[in-house]
Amino acid sequence: MPILQELSASFRGKMRQLDFWLNCSLFLCLGLAFWPLTLWFANTAQDQSRIFHALIVLIMATIFLVRFGNVPVRNSFELNRPSRHALFAAYGLLLLSSVGQFFPALAWLNLLILPAYCCALAAGVRFVLGAETRRITATVAITFCVFIFLSIWMAPLDWPLRSLAGQWSHHILGMIGQNSELGLYSQRGSPPMLILFVNEHPFHVASECNGFGVILTSLLIATLLPIYRGRGILAIGLSLVAGIAIGFAFNILRIIIIVLLAPSLMDHYDLMHEIVGGITYWACLIGIWILMRGPTAPEPVDEPV
Repeated sequence: MPILQELSASFRGKMRQLDFWLNCSLFLCLGLAFWPLTLWFANTAQDQSRIFHALIVLIMATIFLVRFGNVPVRNSFELNRPSRHALFAAYGLLLLSSVGQFFPALAWLNLLILPAYCCALAAGVRFVLGAETRRITATVAITFCVFIFLSIWMAPLDWPLRSLAGQWSHHILGMIGQNSELGLYSQRGSPPMLILFVNEHPFHVASECNGFGVILTSLLIATLLPIYRGRGILAIGLSLVAGIAIGFAFNILRIIIIVLLAPSLMDHYDLMHEIVGGITYWACLIGIWILMRGPTAPEPVDEPV
């Protein structure tokens, strides 16, 4: 039976049971508790297109895992054992995170709201889709927790990533015979700008050039796939390092291509900038997906976790 038909039939059968509505009330209370975080994340994703694009890629990757991973949907809308465990974890972490608001010495406990949020999402998905989605929901919940945590660090990492992108681009351009200089330039009343001069053409290494978008998305795929495959801590760590390195490398490649094409396409610079950015972005993600054995065709049902 198709998933939507299965869910619809199960919902009609469960909606007449008191236990179903009591279970829904538990999730409703969590939803109200997490509403401020949900609202902040929605506003951040709307203001920062890079975060929004990374979220879209995470959703697409999840759809690929469900589509090709033969994830069964059975006994939906039940507070099964995996859903209960995730639900209890969400409430427990939420209570611990509230302690940090009353005791300044334990302010670090506030960060526990992030894993609590992800546990709540995992509990909700397992409740709706059934216990046999435990593998995929655990994978996506952990990856989403990493996603939110990195989103918080986007502003502090902007300048270091921009500096590294400018320095590496400067060195590589020099190695391929281009006249390149990198420096800080500032005007009164304005923050300093990182300018890359290539063959006497100035290029502003702006926030869009920090590579956070492609690095973030690469890191998410590098987190998602090893966890889904059941890899160990060491393998996951190596995948994360590879994801960061590949994302950073493709960002440098994007900058160099734009800089080299700009003198010939200055009348269409914005269009060229978007096209090169889009091609390198998706080429990076497709390469990481294939390199880390992301599923592209239906896999055996009995594949070991």
